[in-house]
Amino acid sequence: MALFVAGINPRRPVFLPASHLVTDVSARRALLADVAARRGLTEGLLVADEGRIELYAVAEEGCDAYDIAVGLFGGTSASLDVGGSLYFAEGLDAASHLFAALCELDEFAGAKSGLRAEEGISASGASGSSFADGLSTSLAHAVAEARSAGCLGEGLSRLANAANTLAGTLAAESTGATAAALAETAVELASRVFGHLERRCVLAVGSSRLSDALGDAFARAGVDDFVFLGTDEQNERARLLGARTAAPEGLSVVMGNADIAIVGSAVPGIAIDRRLMKGVARLRRGRPMLIVDGSRDGALVDRKVASIDGVFLYTADDLAVITRDAPWARVGAGVSREKLLADATQRFARELV
Repeated sequence: MALFVAGINPRRPVFLPASHLVTDVSARRALLADVAARRGLTEGLLVADEGRIELYAVAEEGCDAYDIAVGLFGGTSASLDVGGSLYFAEGLDAASHLFAALCELDEFAGAKSGLRAEEGISASGASGSSFADGLSTSLAHAVAEARSAGCLGEGLSRLANAANTLAGTLAAESTGATAAALAETAVELASRVFGHLERRCVLAVGSSRLSDALGDAFARAGVDDFVFLGTDEQNERARLLGARTAAPEGLSVVMGNADIAIVGSAVPGIAIDRRLMKGVARLRRGRPMLIVDGSRDGALVDRKVASIDGVFLYTADDLAVITRDAPWARVGAGVSREKLLADATQRFARELV
């Protein structure tokens, strides 16, 4: 198919008068109706948001797609002169442009846009965000409008499906990158509490995405003494990986021996409250202890334990606030997005054959 994308440069003055395409449903419908009636075009899809106005279309071979795009955008307003203010790409480059926008890797990704994704792993959000979820929503609206206008065909449906697949992958990757960033923050806090992490013991209670990332981060930081306490199934998996395990009835002892406790999920028979931690603090005889409640709602560890001398308690939300301005806030995210962009482009290349 002869796919192309034409967009109005958001850095040019003409973008402001063209922004009615973002907010005016009737204007978007009129443009799509023009696409459907335009000779030489077989499909059209308008993606319009605060920082992005782009027409993805399929043209017949031999048509001057750029001139057609100039005429389409210019026809949306009597005073709109888009000559010299359009950017344009064809074929695989057009598809890659959409994927790059989704991954925040195109030149206009910094512009304010509704193409956004969920912000991180905690309730308050963590460092950075991506376009993934927002683009899924914007694209869904664009697809619905194009279908209603009769200008959505097989080619652009495949492009939209590829973009939505990438959006889902990005959402998962974004959460993973955020978990890694929060884990780096926890390691930094532990280093400040203990001075060094050699010969420290980490107790992991239950499992979650964040608690797993925390365990990996502490292992990379030099911790080699880990004890796991979870459900029977979780304990079995931990033993298969060579980790030591503990039973719920031994919680006070293993907590007393642990310098760092990571709580990932609820475990039957386990309650980490002020009464337990007062006894643990006596066993530790003044030695500090760091506890990270890695659950999504931060409700697995009684917040009152933070009032006990020597006990430092942080939730995922606490880590998110500290991480927001940290240099490792987007740890791993850039390289991951570049690979996802390359993979999505390569997969879609096969669709164009």
